[in-house]
Amino acid sequence: MSKLRKRNLPRSSNTPLVDQLGSTEHKIRKEIAIMKKLSHPHIVRLLEVIDDRQNDKIYMVMEYLGGGEIKWRTKSDNPLLRVDQTRRICRDVILGLEYLHYQGIIHRDIKPANLLWTADRRTVKISDFGVSTFSYAQRLAAAGKGNIKEDDTDPILMDESDLSKTAGTPMFLAPEIISDATTLDAASSSVLSLHTSARKKPPITKAIDIWAFGVTLYGLLFGILPFNAKNEFEIYRVIRTQDWDVPDTMGLDQLPTGGRHQRRPRRPGEETEGYLVIDLLERLLEKDSRKRITLEEVKFMSPSSDVPASGIHGFYET
Repeated sequence: MSKLRKRNLPRSSNTPLVDQLGSTEHKIRKEIAIMKKLSHPHIVRLLEVIDDRQNDKIYMVMEYLGGGEIKWRTKSDNPLLRVDQTRRICRDVILGLEYLHYQGIIHRDIKPANLLWTADRRTVKISDFGVSTFSYAQRLAAAGKGNIKEDDTDPILMDESDLSKTAGTPMFLAPEIISDATTLDAASSSVLSLHTSARKKPPITKAIDIWAFGVTLYGLLFGILPFNAKNEFEIYRVIRTQDWDVPDTMGLDQLPTGGRHQRRPRRPGEETEGYLVIDLLERLLEKDSRKRITLEEVKFMSPSSDVPASGIHGFYET
């Protein structure tokens, strides 16, 4: 910490904040600034920050969650949770994400390991904001100009340079994050040949959290993830270009899924639980972020809607 506090770089009014502070200190300060904004039943709370200058340490005192992280699969990659348990977890995560996005915060690392149980196993809370970022534009769009608070314009938060960097856990990254990432050329076996896409990178928005939530939901239901590869370069290619499939059963209770491609029932109310789950996953794991379902649609889309999304409403509300 003593090294972090040193100001060895020349500064001016145009020097980026991340350069003025140093990347590690900037990361710590940003995580603290983000967590100070948060107070919600499904978000882990930051209770206190202690800057121990004598021992060159910073302590972040967090809310204690005695249930620990969600355990979702066995050593043999079978699901540990029943479908109804997964549904309950999803409700908590959706409510937590909805609050984060209203505050202008993109979590960027939604996955089972960052979802924690309370001691009584009744509530799930989102944790770990180490790679999270704040989007002023998203906050303004959600809250409106009249509801912007003083801490929304904190210089630490206003620096959005992190959005241009790939952050998070590879298997949970949305396609738009890795659209220009280097990928392994499968045609070369002895020498790694790397290529970078020349396409314009899509904007990074809160939709990346929705994709990661979809990957998480898939994992909770099936004990495996929808996209897998032997190395990080290959997983990027798989996520961008390959489709996913589903096992014949889901959850510890082994409910039938009906397979990936199912015909839509003729009448509302005839959907099987397997159909509802696949319908939801297809909309969460939409590779085009512009077409990906929103949290509002997950929560409120009615079975009588003209849009064929009754399965989403049914699985979430059941």
